[in-house]
Amino acid sequence: MELSDDGLVELEPSQDDMDYNSEPEVPTSPVPFEQFEPPERSLGALDNRSPPGIEVMGTHMRAAELDGGMDDYLSQDEDAHLDRDYRFDHLLGDAENDDQNEHFPEHMVNPFPEDEEGGLDDAMEDEDFGLPDGQGDQEQPEAFRFEIDEDLLEELAGQADNDFVDAGEGAGDRYQAFNEHELVRNAYIDAFIQKTVFGATHRAISHQLRAACRTISANPNVPLEDITNMAQTIRTAETRLGVGTDAIITTYTLCPKCRRRYTPEHISTTDSDTCLNPECEGILFVVRRLASGGERRVSNLTFPFASPIAWIKHLVNLPGVSELLQHWRNDQSDHEVSRPIPSGEWMENLDLNKPIGNISDGWGWRSTSAGLERRIDPNTGHVYDNSVLDPPIRFVSLPFGLSLTLNTDWFQATKEQNYSVGACYLALNNLPRHLRFLRENISLCIVMPGPKEPNDYALDQMLEPLVDELLQLKQGVRMTVRRGNPPVYEEEVVHGELSQHIADLIARIKMGGGAGLKSELNFCLYCHSLLSSLSVPAGYMREEFRFRDPQEELRNAYRWRALDSIQERRQLFNETGNRFTALHRIPGWHTSTSSPIDAMHLLYLGAMNWIVKQVLVAPGIFNKRRPADQDPQIIFNNSLGTMWVPKSFNRLPPKLGQTRGSIKADQWKLTSRVLHIPLYMALRTGDEIHNTSAPSGTRSSPSEKHRGHRAYLLHQQRQKYFESIGQPDLCPPLRECYSSRNLRFHYRQVLRFCVGVNIIDRRSVTAAEIAFAQQLLELLAKDYVTHNVPLPPNFHYMMHLEESILKSGSVYNTHVWGMERANKIVSQVNHNGKGRGVLEGTLMRGWWNYTAIQNLIEVMRSLPNPTEADQMVIRDLLMALRGGPEHAHQKGTLGDFITQCQSAYTQLYGIHEPFRLSMQSRTIDIEKLGIYELMLQFCIELWPDAGIFGPGLARNLYLAPVGMVRNHSYVEFNGTRYGAYTHTSGKGYSYGYIDGRHAVRIERILHVKFEGEEGMECICALVRGFQLPRAVPQFPWDNWAGHLGTASWEFGELGEPMLIHANRFSGIFALFEVPMSYGRYWVTVALDSVTPERDPDDDYE
Repeated sequence: MELSDDGLVELEPSQDDMDYNSEPEVPTSPVPFEQFEPPERSLGALDNRSPPGIEVMGTHMRAAELDGGMDDYLSQDEDAHLDRDYRFDHLLGDAENDDQNEHFPEHMVNPFPEDEEGGLDDAMEDEDFGLPDGQGDQEQPEAFRFEIDEDLLEELAGQADNDFVDAGEGAGDRYQAFNEHELVRNAYIDAFIQKTVFGATHRAISHQLRAACRTISANPNVPLEDITNMAQTIRTAETRLGVGTDAIITTYTLCPKCRRRYTPEHISTTDSDTCLNPECEGILFVVRRLASGGERRVSNLTFPFASPIAWIKHLVNLPGVSELLQHWRNDQSDHEVSRPIPSGEWMENLDLNKPIGNISDGWGWRSTSAGLERRIDPNTGHVYDNSVLDPPIRFVSLPFGLSLTLNTDWFQATKEQNYSVGACYLALNNLPRHLRFLRENISLCIVMPGPKEPNDYALDQMLEPLVDELLQLKQGVRMTVRRGNPPVYEEEVVHGELSQHIADLIARIKMGGGAGLKSELNFCLYCHSLLSSLSVPAGYMREEFRFRDPQEELRNAYRWRALDSIQERRQLFNETGNRFTALHRIPGWHTSTSSPIDAMHLLYLGAMNWIVKQVLVAPGIFNKRRPADQDPQIIFNNSLGTMWVPKSFNRLPPKLGQTRGSIKADQWKLTSRVLHIPLYMALRTGDEIHNTSAPSGTRSSPSEKHRGHRAYLLHQQRQKYFESIGQPDLCPPLRECYSSRNLRFHYRQVLRFCVGVNIIDRRSVTAAEIAFAQQLLELLAKDYVTHNVPLPPNFHYMMHLEESILKSGSVYNTHVWGMERANKIVSQVNHNGKGRGVLEGTLMRGWWNYTAIQNLIEVMRSLPNPTEADQMVIRDLLMALRGGPEHAHQKGTLGDFITQCQSAYTQLYGIHEPFRLSMQSRTIDIEKLGIYELMLQFCIELWPDAGIFGPGLARNLYLAPVGMVRNHSYVEFNGTRYGAYTHTSGKGYSYGYIDGRHAVRIERILHVKFEGEEGMECICALVRGFQLPRAVPQFPWDNWAGHLGTASWEFGELGEPMLIHANRFSGIFALFEVPMSYGRYWVTVALDSVTPERDPDDDYE
């Protein structure tokens, strides 16, 4: 029965699995029980009842039967609580939530030892649980196994030996190529570019060198000796050019069984081929006989290591780098040797409305002391950091106090997608953020051999060479530093410290020695919340968190290392969640404070992913509400399908039904910016989202099975939580653990998330904005669990965003987008697919070829009498670097480049050429197109003193209708592309903002030039503005439009054409069509913070 305006109307039973009477099988969210009868109870209400006898996903709960049976209970009206209104204009705290929080006692102290065997049911964190199979769900191939062909190995060893002989006898000293004829030398460079930039194989390069030799031999000016001795392999060519990577890369051997590390010197001099660890019988190497008759020891397992000291020495010798490392020094105290500023003092003086952007804006930058040493008290065993300097000196106030970021990740290195390789990268935080994560400024330090991730011991063994050099940098290393242009080289003491480790959550836990996400006591790196507390609001009450003490955690790690037995270590680890790792040797390093939140994985691959899949889709929020209604899922997908976004967004938000499989982070990020619009269209009835629930299915329907299983898992966690605090009677029964299907509730939650994420994921954000966004995310999580929506640990980790940003600056300093691009580059290096460290070594050398390019450019520039061909070679080498100081130095604008890097705009958005026109263009007849008068008036206003005139006017400069204006398909302004609606190649970029947030359609991109007149050329655009709506629509997001970047416009109406200077473009947007009962509207959503970074290779029309 349903109550309508006309009274009770009995609906015919539906023919499908949906119950369109919206009478659920179980109740949903707890609500204040003074609102209705019979009373619903909150999670904190006293109740000694046991859960009913019910089968959930094949699990029987033995308990007292409900009076009247489950069927009578399921007939209760879920909508009894719908008198409560979920207001969309009020996203901050609800009174009922605040009251409910008071029911929770202190929960941080757990009197019971941890049961490591328990853990969460795997389905609790399965983001695809309950979803139907989709197009993205692909069967994984059988695990690839490397088969070693011994005959082939012998052949390769012989070839390597021949190459070595070739290099030794014919190559000569490093840079010998610069003593050969320039045609020969440049042929070597061309071959090197083919390998490094275009990925040519050794076989193809050998052919290219032989072909070049034939061509050069026909030139009578080339000495016969140079032709006769010309290199025939890329290895020889690289040796003669001096571009080898041996000076920076060391290859260590690992025991194939226990993974103990051995130096190259040990392998070359040892008398035994077996591992030195007791009870390990691993064979370290085999002896191969070479074609020359000699012997060579070939390690069975290796990993490459690149020296960070050698990397920094290389960087400070490049033009402009030493100046760029100082760009952050804005305050007077930054130019002086100053004392450290404790975090408490920084917080006391914090301006809540001052933007926090770069990492140097956070409290962590100026809080670290120089001269730190990590010491152990021999009497107490306590570990502490002590500065040898008195008074203490701020680390970054040293002339070259370099702050380093470490990133660790594992990725698939083969097409079969099951050979996992680990990589450790270093980046210099002193560089401007837009340069910090460029390939040429990132050091690939370690490539960890696959096919599986290493265990803890193996990881520490591979990290130790890196930590050894970081400890050297902590004390200071003398280096030659280049300054100025022309350059002056001076010796300086360069210090370095590891400030932070950015990675996904699993890698942060693994590298920091954490307990893992299934640990009841220690799942969180930052506080002591219980894992089971995530089933109740207590797990998200930030004011109640007991944060981890870095000093106590450090002592626990060293206690763990001092224990002798595995059992003792396991017990301490279970109690504290702390294990010693190689990083704990570094003074100032603390896992809890040196591992900032990664927004990419947390907000997008974590939270947004979960909300769409497990909160909205799987529980049936998109179920049809009436038999005659259009399917909400189809409405949602149609809305996304008709959404216009610039063509540069190759990855669009996933459509419902296609969310299984691999959805990329940038897809979820774009989803978080636009989700509130298609969700509104899918959940509304008429123009409103009604205060009703999505209909339940039958007990056998996928959505009800999903809700039942989630309720069972949630109930298990709640039982565990209330038992841990000694009050098991407070745990609600199973029947009160089913998630809410209220449409307004779910829409309000999505609105909270979208607003919060839009605020917090910016290049620059104030402390007040951070606090507001954090409050929204806290209420989001508390309201979800109050309404019985289970959440994975990612939602708890979101509660720690504020402290992370205040220390490390905006999330753009700690997210891993740049490092993910680095993984992509490494994974695309050509290799032969062989394991045992061979593949890993190839990947490492492929990465460091960029350093060789930079060195080669400097050598070419130092030639005494460079020819035009030499200049062309330099330009070809610069192509691979795609911007940066090297380009500016070549153009003679290095000083301007450094100055621009220090500007506030550049530090936020990066350096781009102000304007870049499409290569294709043609002259047009502006009179024939009907825009002559517009162009004439535009030019007169732009150059008022030039005397520009048209037909019938006697002035100084004549604007001809034909020949002076060219039509282009697009222009790029500050790195963003704007295209012409009338051009095939530009139509995909033909909408944008001007003057802030005024939406326009771009009809044409024009370039006007008065030949022979200096400075009289301009890039302009013919645009038509969107029109404000005549009848202002009422949308649920209106109060938050500023934060969401949304605006409403009259559908299909554009203003009169007008010509504007291209520098008035101010951004891009997504465009939706939203029909209402009183009209149709265009709705735009700003995409400023999700603009994809253009691939430098993507220079197509």
